[in-house]
Amino acid sequence: MYSLVWCLSGVLSGVVFGIIPGAGPFLAIATIYPLLLHLDPFNILIFYIALLITSNYTNSVTAILYGIPGDPTAVVTARHGHTLFLKGEGHLAVSSNALSSTIGSIFAISLFLLFLPNIYIAFQFYNSTIQLVVISLAVVLLTLLSKQKIWKTIPLFILGGVFAKIGFDNLSYQTWGTFGIDYLTLGIPFSAVMIGLYIIPEIIKFRNLDITQHQTITKFGYARNTLGATGIGSFVGFWCGLIPGVTNILGSYLSSNLVKTDIKKIAAAEAANNSGALSSLLPLIILGIPIVGSEILIYYLIITKGFTFGIDTLPVFSDILYYIPLILGTCLFLSWTCFNQLGSLAFLYKKYRNSFAIGIVLFISIMSIYIYPVKEWMIIALVVLSVLGYCLKSLDTFPVLYGYFLTDLFWDNLMRVIVIYG
Repeated sequence: MYSLVWCLSGVLSGVVFGIIPGAGPFLAIATIYPLLLHLDPFNILIFYIALLITSNYTNSVTAILYGIPGDPTAVVTARHGHTLFLKGEGHLAVSSNALSSTIGSIFAISLFLLFLPNIYIAFQFYNSTIQLVVISLAVVLLTLLSKQKIWKTIPLFILGGVFAKIGFDNLSYQTWGTFGIDYLTLGIPFSAVMIGLYIIPEIIKFRNLDITQHQTITKFGYARNTLGATGIGSFVGFWCGLIPGVTNILGSYLSSNLVKTDIKKIAAAEAANNSGALSSLLPLIILGIPIVGSEILIYYLIITKGFTFGIDTLPVFSDILYYIPLILGTCLFLSWTCFNQLGSLAFLYKKYRNSFAIGIVLFISIMSIYIYPVKEWMIIALVVLSVLGYCLKSLDTFPVLYGYFLTDLFWDNLMRVIVIYG
């Protein structure tokens, strides 16, 4: 029953943060991060998977009604779904979003079950060299596929790496970058980096999005000729989801370009979104390498419990699969029959957008201060990094988070490879 509660909490969070433009799983996890610290790894994962699946349904609400994607994975749906809505065929876009997302999820889960026995074998051949290659690939792709110029992305990535290295090293028993300041020996808190250098700049960017008036869908229906496109999206999305840095975003764009009409593009893109979102979990579960932003937070949450990602994670993940039918059934109901009610929530967010934004930042900050042992240092870090984040508001600051996480992971594996082959 306890796990069921967190499963449904993940669905509820996916509903709310999926319909808020620019929010999605990352901001959802960041907002509820302090509460999730009290959960065991199983319930953290089940919450996250429910959130991930649900948000991939609901991020199409504002996309179809207002042409505003809930996150980058819904861009295709925003472009073609809103066009159908303006033509009076919005009900077809809604049904394709709901059913294709469901089929894409079922496809990914089926492949999990099919290949699960062989995953153990594949893991036995995994070593530091392969992990170093995967991390390097992630860094390169994140840099090349960033939404901004490379010369802007690289310094942000390095900045995150510098913040990660500041403080006391438990392995070498030495400090780095502290300049004799006692607070800096504690390191730069990840929560402060996340809030100041990512959440605040993102909220500022999306405050200018406009939703003109409350729109609704007045009828329901389904285009049967979209099943082929749904199959294409499910297959393409699953394999694209394994590629670091692009995951289901690549699958969405690629699969939609393989079909022609608006309705088929929506079906292919939405199937790819959900299939790819689930397959992107494999590098985290098997290798302990998060390849999307929200997985970074999940990684930090779970390792604080002393849990090690790898072969021991697979039985835990297998048990979570039994909750998937409940999640998919709930999402299918909400995203199809309750579409107009979700649209009302989106319009409510637009009306009180500034209040929502301030409330989210305050809640995360207060909870982060509450759980951090040296509260005055957390306050100082939050203030300084928030000011820096405001100055960087015109940039895509996401590389800072990747730099913060991947620097230590890259360096540790590099040192092991040097020792092995040196």
